[in-house]
Amino acid sequence: MFIIRLVLLIFLELLHITHGWNQDSKIQDDLTLIGDNEYHNPLMMPNFIKRQSRIEYDADGSLHVLNSIIDSDNIAEWTPISSNLSAGQRDLYVFTVNTDSFTSGFSPTYEILIFISGNICNANDLPTDVELYVIYAFNDTVTDDQSNAYKVTFEDGYMEIVAVSPIQYDSGSNATSLYSYLYVAIEPRNSTTGQPLDSSAYPGVKWEYHLSISENDLVYQWDYRTWMDVLDTDEDSALLVTGAASGATAEYLLMNFTIDDTSLYDIYVYSYNDSLVIKEQFNKSICAIKNGNYLVSSEGNVASSDVQLDKKDLSIQKIIKNGPNSTNEYFYVTGLNKSTTYVAYLTKKIGKSGNLSDVGGIIFEHVKFQTKDDNTCSLIHSLDFCKDVAYSVPTSSLYLGNKTLMAQAYENISMSLYSNFSKALQLIPCDTESDARYSPLRTCDDCDESYRNWLCSVSIPRCTTGTSTYYMYREKNKNRNTYIDEQIQPLKNYYEILPCIDMCYGIVRDCPSSFGFSCPDIDSTPNLLFNSYNFYNGNEDFVSCNLMGNDTETVNY
Repeated sequence: MFIIRLVLLIFLELLHITHGWNQDSKIQDDLTLIGDNEYHNPLMMPNFIKRQSRIEYDADGSLHVLNSIIDSDNIAEWTPISSNLSAGQRDLYVFTVNTDSFTSGFSPTYEILIFISGNICNANDLPTDVELYVIYAFNDTVTDDQSNAYKVTFEDGYMEIVAVSPIQYDSGSNATSLYSYLYVAIEPRNSTTGQPLDSSAYPGVKWEYHLSISENDLVYQWDYRTWMDVLDTDEDSALLVTGAASGATAEYLLMNFTIDDTSLYDIYVYSYNDSLVIKEQFNKSICAIKNGNYLVSSEGNVASSDVQLDKKDLSIQKIIKNGPNSTNEYFYVTGLNKSTTYVAYLTKKIGKSGNLSDVGGIIFEHVKFQTKDDNTCSLIHSLDFCKDVAYSVPTSSLYLGNKTLMAQAYENISMSLYSNFSKALQLIPCDTESDARYSPLRTCDDCDESYRNWLCSVSIPRCTTGTSTYYMYREKNKNRNTYIDEQIQPLKNYYEILPCIDMCYGIVRDCPSSFGFSCPDIDSTPNLLFNSYNFYNGNEDFVSCNLMGNDTETVNY
């Protein structure tokens, strides 16, 4: 904790030096700015406030704002303002700095950090030669003299900035903010000249936006990572999964919600064409993505262990899966069109005072996926025994149109093959003293997990219609084993994404040597190896082999 505080103090000191505050010129008397009216307490304001400036032009054509910053709306801590502007209009806001509590629970030495963030909420094209400006200062003359103001523009529908207010100490050595108010102006301007627009420009066009100011965090955020992977698709469905989240993170941040909260993440699925509007101008705006012409969203859906694999309507099912040290949220999208490209945006709620906030949030970089051309492969997941199976398998001609029965048939094969291994493992002294066990580093649980992963991957083949030198072509009646020929009877010929050799290495490493497990060698038996397995290749933009279990011990080839 000492190191964290030290790093924070160094950071604040650098901000202090960088901004070079002229404290004397910006000190203002509270009463001369606001007076004693009801706006003095921002907590009394409603959740959303909208206000447009009154303007006029003189004989020379110069624009004048009739209302001053003193008459502007207050903006409350955290709660966003929702408004829209036409050409020639300007919105003005005042934020009251809380001088009694400081950012993120830390007692600052030099400054109070004030986080300003916002989104453009339009979901249709806006003029590309206009930018929405946010102008802020601790001086109430920001509307007339912007020499002491800071300016930032929305980029891809998003803006964020940190305003810094130095602190001062009274005679009792009590820290307080040097400034009581932050003044903010928002207006559309010409992107080349930086000048305000004429009121007659762009008739009918409005710039819709949300703006939030907080001393705790950025209410609106953008993350350059995708934080979501497309596990697989078939002709009418797709399975996506978030990055792994650890419960220790929420505990460390003293949050009152858990990573099992199914409202934490949501996705918005767009057709590829409709996603282009978002991509061009609003890719970083969670507000625009929620307002856009998306096909389906998971918002409001609750995760359930009762997954309906055969659902046909356009919908998204949420699934929470807990691993030994982390949790992932899965999104099963159904009712899609075959051979079609889609774009999915992942959003995440953020915490406020230890709880999830219903406003703002994080938008991640989008992911793109394409459904398969036909019903050669069927997507199955959420199995009881082979828990890590979450991919497309050869479609069974015996259970055509019923993924639930198909998944059960595949799992029955794996479970029947597992029974002999389970009996053999029971003969191993797993619970004896550590020096009497078969390994000082591995346990019977490790062996069981590795064997199950290996068994499920070789008895439930991963199917694709794409071609690659990594994949093995299978005729529908000549599969990896006779169990598939007899009990599944694939509908069509397909390509198999072979299991990763790492799962074979896993059972050799984790299980007793008396079991006699061994793996084909690349030097002595290369044909056997590449007819049965393949190597993981993280440099490819496709799946090079089928891996289940821990991916941190893979061998790249």
